[in-house]
This record gives sequence, structure tokens and C-alpha cells, in this order.
Amino acid sequence: MFHRTKLGMTITSALVAALLPTAVGCAKSKASPDLMPHLITTPEEAPVRPIDSFETAELSPVPSGDLTDAQYRARLDELYYTVVDDGKKPIFSDGDPVKAVYDAAIEILDTYILNSWHGNADGEYKTAHALHDYLAYYIEYDQELYIDYQNGNTDVQNDPAFGIDGVFLNKLAVCDGLSRAYAFLCAIEGIESIRMVGTYAGGPHAWNKVRVGGKWYNADVTADMAHYVVSAGRSTEYKHQIAHGYFMLSDETYRTFRPQLHVFSDTSACDALEDMEYFDGKAVSVNGTSYPSVITDQATLNSLFKSISSAKGAVGKIEIQLRFPDKANINDGDMYKAEIDEAYAHLKNPDFALNESQRPYFHYPNGVYLFLMYK
Repeated sequence: MFHRTKLGMTITSALVAALLPTAVGCAKSKASPDLMPHLITTPEEAPVRPIDSFETAELSPVPSGDLTDAQYRARLDELYYTVVDDGKKPIFSDGDPVKAVYDAAIEILDTYILNSWHGNADGEYKTAHALHDYLAYYIEYDQELYIDYQNGNTDVQNDPAFGIDGVFLNKLAVCDGLSRAYAFLCAIEGIESIRMVGTYAGGPHAWNKVRVGGKWYNADVTADMAHYVVSAGRSTEYKHQIAHGYFMLSDETYRTFRPQLHVFSDTSACDALEDMEYFDGKAVSVNGTSYPSVITDQATLNSLFKSISSAKGAVGKIEIQLRFPDKANINDGDMYKAEIDEAYAHLKNPDFALNESQRPYFHYPNGVYLFLMYK
């Protein structure tokens, strides 16, 4: 569900319209560098994928003649289940059209995943992290298709956006395709990942659980695609940033965060019992000053916003976690609203203004925020 408006700027998740507030853009126009995914790597001379050591499985023969849409999607399903459910390396016959999908997935891994990560203590995490960021940044969410589906057009379920081909060939997908792609890429890398289905903020949804370091965590690529529309006069510009607010969290956190709680349809799946503290040890650099990504007091938060106003280069967005020691029940609504209001008072002439009805930030579980500053 996605809502476009001509009023300045609307921010929304890829799934939810109206549940997150809007913000109005000002006249200032600073060029903001794109937020690139973390852990992007340089391809190695001879990329090695763990799936190459797996037991092989020949896919069924390709039917003669031109494949119908149903036959093509059935072959995609066979490829997906061979890799993800059976944990085997697919062997293709000549002319198999789904081989292009597999090859495109391998090309992504050869570009973004280093051989040296395989077998290392933190290799599973680095891989799960890089794949989350790749999908959240480079794949566009098909809002129009999802709205069509929500309006009762179930014929769209055969659209590539619901499958891995939409991700790997078209770079366009909805949550079904994104969750399948994440599980598929993880499986090729020998990392356990399963698709979860249920609802998110009341709408049908799919995401993943991934096993890292022997523990299961939730990872919702779609919910970490922060979408917004900037309007100026008659023109509108569609934008998105990546976030990590739903990356490596527990079932309990997913179930209790409001207003965008997850409801799990399958409660028998592997339990995710704890949150991984993604922001610990990370830093935000503004105007030559480094600030911790986990901010624990008002003075530091205010200082960060002051630095943004005086920065020589453009600061398009900041992703931080607020972890004030006197705060409780932070997942029950926007519990840091007053602290954020105070910090914004130190921000000069932002493009995305703060007022009571329009909040220029994305709010995630556990006090995580993605702030939009300048265009």
C-alpha cells in the first residue's frame, strides 16, 4: 500500500500508507549522496559459492515449444525449491529459460560476497547483512502492483514481482518476491533462511528468518525500504533509502512494535528469541565529528542536530538508535517524540520540516529512527 500526495513530501513504508505521517519540503536544495549498502565488495578473481559443493539435482526437462506463463512459473518454483528447500545445486538442460534467473543471482553474489567470509565466525552475519542491504537498496518496490492486488485483482499473483525473477531480472518486486530472493541467495551461500508469512500493519506480508551464529533472527527487507515522495509544484520525485530497523530482531519485538506490528501466520517456525544490537559500535560522522550511532542522552542528540546544520557537505539522512536509560515501553508508540522535537529545534532550515502533523522521519522498533534532513 503506497500513497502519493502533492503536499510537499509523504513518507511511508513500502507496505503502509497513512500509518506513518507526512512531512513538507522547504525550498532549500542540497545535493545528498545516496545511502549505499554496507559491505559492498570488489569481485575476487575466482569467486567461490558454497552451492558449488552441494549435491546436484537435475531439473525436469524443458517442455517443447514456447512455454506458457504457467509452465514458466512452475519451472521457477522447481528451481526455488531445489535450492532453498532441498539444498541442492540445480543442473539445467539446454535452453532452460530459468537458468538466466539463477545466473543473475550468482552474479549478485560474485559481486557482493567475498570468498573470505565463508567459514569465518562472522561470515554468516556479513553475508546476511550485505544481502539485506543489496535488496533494500537496488530493488524497487512495485507499489502499483501491490495496490492492484489489495483491490482484489488476484490475477497479478503471477506477475514476476511476486517471484525471484522479478528481483533478479527486473529489479522490481513486492514483499513475496523480496522474501523469496533473500531466502534463495542465502541458500546458495549455505545460510539457513526461511520465508515468513502473516501481516504487517494489517496488510498481508512476507519476510524472512535467517540463522546466524546458531541463532534465528527476523529480517524484513521490505519494511527496511524507506519510501517517500518529494513534491515541488507540479512535479513529484519518488525516492527511497535503506534502513536497518527491522534487521535481526526477535519475534517478540516484531509482535509488539506499534503502530507497525507483525502478525505471524506460522507460529511453529524456528523461534527468534533475541534482538541483535545492530547499531552497537557504529558511528555517524558529521562535519568531521563522530557521534555514536547509539545515542543515550539529550545533549548528544542536540549536538548531532547542531552539527548537521553547520555541515559543509549535504547530510541527506541519518540512521541512529535512541537508547535513553530512563525510557521504558519504547515500542509502544513514538516514545521519543519530545526528545526529537527538542533536537529538531537545533536544525536550521531543513528541507523536511517538523510540525505536529508531519514527522520527517521513519520510526522503527527499539528506538531506531531514520531522519530525513535535506534533499
